[in-house]
Amino acid sequence: MKTRRAFLSPQRILLLGLMMATAAVCQAAPDSASIDAVVERAMNVFDVPGVTVSVVHQGEVVYSRGHGLRQFDLSDAVDEDTLFQIPSVSKAFAAASLALLVDEGKLGWESRVIDLIPEFQMYDPWVTREFTIRDLLTHRSGLPLGAGDLLFFPAGNSDVGDVIRAMRFLKPASSFRTKYDYDNLLYIIAGEVVARVSALPYADFVERRIFAPLGMDDCRTSASHARGMENRATPHLLLDGKMQTTAFEESDFIPAAGGIHCSAEGMTHWMRMWLSGGKTEAGESLISPEQMAQLWGPVTLLPTFGMMKEHAGSHMTAYALGWSVSSFYGQPVYSHAGGLWGMTTFLAFLPEQNLAVFSSNNQMDVTPRAVVYQVLNDFLDGDTDWIGLHHEFVTARRESADKAVAAAAAARQADSRPSLSLDAYVGTYRDDWYGDIHIEKKGDGLCFKSARSPQLSGPLEHFQFDTFIARWTDRQLMADAYVSFYLIPEGKVDRIAMKAVSPLTDFSYDFHDLDLRGIGD
Repeated sequence: MKTRRAFLSPQRILLLGLMMATAAVCQAAPDSASIDAVVERAMNVFDVPGVTVSVVHQGEVVYSRGHGLRQFDLSDAVDEDTLFQIPSVSKAFAAASLALLVDEGKLGWESRVIDLIPEFQMYDPWVTREFTIRDLLTHRSGLPLGAGDLLFFPAGNSDVGDVIRAMRFLKPASSFRTKYDYDNLLYIIAGEVVARVSALPYADFVERRIFAPLGMDDCRTSASHARGMENRATPHLLLDGKMQTTAFEESDFIPAAGGIHCSAEGMTHWMRMWLSGGKTEAGESLISPEQMAQLWGPVTLLPTFGMMKEHAGSHMTAYALGWSVSSFYGQPVYSHAGGLWGMTTFLAFLPEQNLAVFSSNNQMDVTPRAVVYQVLNDFLDGDTDWIGLHHEFVTARRESADKAVAAAAAARQADSRPSLSLDAYVGTYRDDWYGDIHIEKKGDGLCFKSARSPQLSGPLEHFQFDTFIARWTDRQLMADAYVSFYLIPEGKVDRIAMKAVSPLTDFSYDFHDLDLRGIGD
């Protein structure tokens, strides 16, 4: 007799693996002094101005402190009430907002986006018709990594309407619902769904329906809402080895994708809600158990980072609704990272230990992730040096990128010349989703100007043949890009293609997704 084999989907295999994993048991919880030591070491290793950390364990806030300075050249100290941008950790708030509306029966996870935003349109009409609320949150749209992020990164004159309009022109890189590629624009649209269904601006909805009942009084949903707060960290970056402040701020229309600002103390309320199964500290239900299960239920399989495979035993990873799902030392772990220019954040939950750890810093680096994993390690009595591992990783990545840039420079045809006179490259070029850029003659060279974002402007340095490098005047962008002109047989410029020079360039500079066609002066 043949044995019938049951079919297990990848998601069910992941859940089964998490349930069967041997549960590590918390040893004596690390005290405040040992967590202080972790943070101070990380700040020294990564040269960070300020860090904030929160730890919630067994329903209690066991640690909530700030370290260092709000701005490296001033004396204002970071404390537990200092506001930091939490970038993409904001995505869980967007998912939770939709969960509130699902609980109220105003929409469902399988509701179609076009029924709520009629002008919504993807590149493929079939995908447009089938696209659901769940699809907005799970990075399986078929779009390439960071598609369309140039609409808001760096900040320019875009709005939500521009994002919705752009979707119909963004070409897919994979089939719908088959592959993970991180996406921000669809979370912006998720925020617009909340606004249209609730008849409240998304930022107001989050502040009234989530912040207020949880007591997150000092948290804000956008840069404009946070700008008047005195106790606010300044973003920093290292440029040519020197610490600098940066005025880079997110656009006000992206709160659902990455706009929230919050303190260590404020985030403890959010963490306690998740660990209590969706209840406020007063014991009232904010999100039902049914929707909590949906929010943390894995949907899209994604590659597992090599460091996590080797050192944490994270052999399967998935994306849920605003959360990554994996395992850490045999424990289910739910987490999310966030990064905008000058600040990064990381938040992780180990529900079986009733434990959550959060960290933010005011520099563009891996400090929060290293700190959170080190604190989790110490709670589970592990012996891995997560700070050292992250330092090794970023050092190797930087060295690899430097070698790639140097190799490209060495291989170029240094004696080549442009095919045409510089005047022939001058003109306006338009991409359907992004808009216009201008190539202008300035002195004896060319310069690039974006009509969408004034920060994307600078001289074009000849690289080889008909390819130049845009050296952005604002050197803090750290995103110089190849600008290649393509000619038609008649010898005139037809279009421009772009690509980042360095592999370290942030993926949100999706120059490679542009198809700029000449439209004349």
